[in-house]
Amino acid sequence: MKITTGETARLVPEGDPSDSNESGCKAFDKLTNWQVDQYRMAVDENKWYMGERLGRNVEWEEAEDDFLHNGYYGCAPKWRKEYCKGRCVHFATCGLGREFCKQKK
Repeated sequence: MKITTGETARLVPEGDPSDSNESGCKAFDKLTNWQVDQYRMAVDENKWYMGERLGRNVEWEEAEDDFLHNGYYGCAPKWRKEYCKGRCVHFATCGLGREFCKQKK
């Protein structure tokens, strides 16, 4: 059974085979949910900074569009490395995670 959304995703134990995907990531659902949380927090932060800079209320969609065009692509690899290296219990035995963390970008 693959659990992929909301609070229930936290109920899948680390290393559960249903939490991996074809790439071999043993914590794929947890990684994906964590990255979605990081993305939402980054857009919220961007929304606040844009509002301060522009002196007006900024809609979430406007902040998301700005973030996608000006910041996201540098964040995705950084978030993946942060999760693999600092949060995933499989890192010590995960060739995929270690290889990803060796990359410069």
